[in-house]
Amino acid sequence: MSSGVPVAAGYKFCPMDDDLVVYYLKRKILGEQLPANLIPTIDVYASSPDKLPLGLFQLGQANEWFFFSTKSKDDDITVIDGGYYEIDPDGAAPITWEGKIVGHVKTLFFYQGSPPNGTDTEWMVEEFRINPEFVPVDKADHNTQEKITNLVVCKIYRMRPLPEP
Repeated sequence: MSSGVPVAAGYKFCPMDDDLVVYYLKRKILGEQLPANLIPTIDVYASSPDKLPLGLFQLGQANEWFFFSTKSKDDDITVIDGGYYEIDPDGAAPITWEGKIVGHVKTLFFYQGSPPNGTDTEWMVEEFRINPEFVPVDKADHNTQEKITNLVVCKIYRMRPLPEP
């Protein structure tokens, strides 16, 4: 992935939660330049995690990938071919920066099969969403309002290592 910014050999992208929201998600929503173009945009919820193009993100820790994606705010369960994502019942946790709530993170687990009787898998997603009050935008700007509502950063985890090629 070309970032436009030189990346040192051995660099690993491992941002804090507030960094993801403040420096990546907010800037992406507003069409501003990102610190580095490291996070690809894909539809994370279009297929099971093992079928996603994980190779598009190459600078993370082992078994950890970041993507921009879109997702409706009200989906508790997202059903896809062969399985479904379900939100952790503990709900969303606030993300703070400089004393302000700038966003929320919620955890989704991927199950194989049909809800509510799916089988656990090794996949989970942390979904980062911005707090609408943190983004200065005109209420008449429907395009940006839609991005605030639907654009997320997803951190995908695989609990066990991928097999070596």
